Amino acid sequence: MAGRDDSGLNNLRSRRVGPLRAHAFVAALGLFACILPDPIAAGVAPVRIGVSLGLSGQYQQPASMQERAFELWRDQVNAHGGILGRPVELVIRDDQGDPALAEEIYREFVTAGGVDQVFAPYSSQLTLAVAPIADRAGFPMLAPGAACDDLWSRGYHNVFGILTPASRYTQGMLRLAHQARLTTVAIVHTADCFSEEIANGTRKWAPFQKLKVVVDLAVAADKSDLPEAIRQARDAKVDLVVVAGYLDEAVRSRKAVEDLGWAPPAFYATIGPTLSEWKESLGSAAEFTFTTSLWEPTDSFAYPQSREFGEAFKARFGVEPSYQAAAAYAAGQILAAAAENANSLDHEAVRAALFDLDSYTVLGRFAVDRTGMQVKRLDMIVQWQDGRKAIVWPDEIRTASPIFGAAR
Repeated sequence: MAGRDDSGLNNLRSRRVGPLRAHAFVAALGLFACILPDPIAAGVAPVRIGVSLGLSGQYQQPASMQERAFELWRDQVNAHGGILGRPVELVIRDDQGDPALAEEIYREFVTAGGVDQVFAPYSSQLTLAVAPIADRAGFPMLAPGAACDDLWSRGYHNVFGILTPASRYTQGMLRLAHQARLTTVAIVHTADCFSEEIANGTRKWAPFQKLKVVVDLAVAADKSDLPEAIRQARDAKVDLVVVAGYLDEAVRSRKAVEDLGWAPPAFYATIGPTLSEWKESLGSAAEFTFTTSLWEPTDSFAYPQSREFGEAFKARFGVEPSYQAAAAYAAGQILAAAAENANSLDHEAVRAALFDLDSYTVLGRFAVDRTGMQVKRLDMIVQWQDGRKAIVWPDEIRTASPIFGAAR
C-alpha cells in the first residue's frame, strides 16, 4: 500500500464517484495506512519534482503559501511510502514573479537530468510563460496557481487546471448582488491575463443578474491611477465595486475607498482578501470586503482530509492556510493519484491518468475536460466579518449572512 496515508495524500484512485462514496473510500484507505505504513526502501531513487514560485516580487504572499503546502505534502507523503515506493524530492526555485526567469528555470527542469515531474508556477502570467516549454517536452503539468481561461484555448496537451477558470470567479458575487437588489457595477482591473479574464467574466455575467456595468477601467502598471479609478466609481454612485488583481491592487483600492470616506454597498476584490495579510495591511478597514475563495479552513462540508490539512498546516507554520496553499497540496495529491492509477511515473501514462481522473482532494473535486480545463470546482464567496473570513455563498455551506452597506 505504498503512498497511501491517513492525511489523504494518495487516496484518489476512485473515478466518477459521488461525494459520500469518496469520503468513505478515503477514510477507509486512511485507516489501513495507519495500520500498515510503508517505509521507503533504502537507496531508492527519489521522484524529483520541480516548481518555480515567486518567493520574492509581486506574488510573494500566495507563492509562499504554496511553498509551505508543497513542503507539507512532501513530508507527509514520504512518511507513508512516497509515490510508488519512491521518496519525493522537491526542487523549488524563486522566479521572482518574472516570466523570463520562470522560462529559464523550466527549460532547465525539462532538460535531461533536470527533474522527473513539474508543477506550474504561481500565477496565470507565469504559467502561460512556461506552458509551451512543458508541453513541447511532454511533461504533464498541474497548475495550482493559474486560472486564466486562455491557458485552455492554446491546444496544450500537458497542462491541467486545478482552479476554477477566472472568467467564472465573480459569478457568486453577482448573484449575491442581485439578491441584495444592487443594480450597478464598477470594474477596476490590472492588465495581466488573470485580471482581464475576471473583468471579462464580470461583463459577461452581470446582465444575467440585472446588473449594469457603469464604470470599466484598466489601471496602469504602476497603479498610480488606481485612486482615480475608485473616485470615478464613487462619483458614479455604483453599488458594487469589483477589483480584479492581486494583493497590492486590492489593498490600494480598499485604502482609496477609505480615503474618500466612501462606503459602497459592496466591495469585492480578488486574491488579496483571501490572505491573512489582508487584515494585517488594513486593520478595521478590511471589514466587509467580499472575495472569491476556493477553499477555507472553516469550510463546514470539509472535503476528505481537508480539516486535517488545515490543522497540520497551522500547527507547522503558525498561520491558517489560504486556498492557494490548499491548491498546491491538492496538486501533490492529484499527481500521486495519477501515478498510482497508471502504476507508473512515465509522462505519457501520467498524462492519460490525469485526463481520466475524477475524484476529490482537500480542495474539492478534480476533473478536467479534454483541453485540461478544470470543470468540477465549486467556489465560494467569503466576506470579512469581525476580523475573520465568513462563507456567505452558496447558501448550503454559508457560515454567516452577507452584510451590505445599508446593513452595516
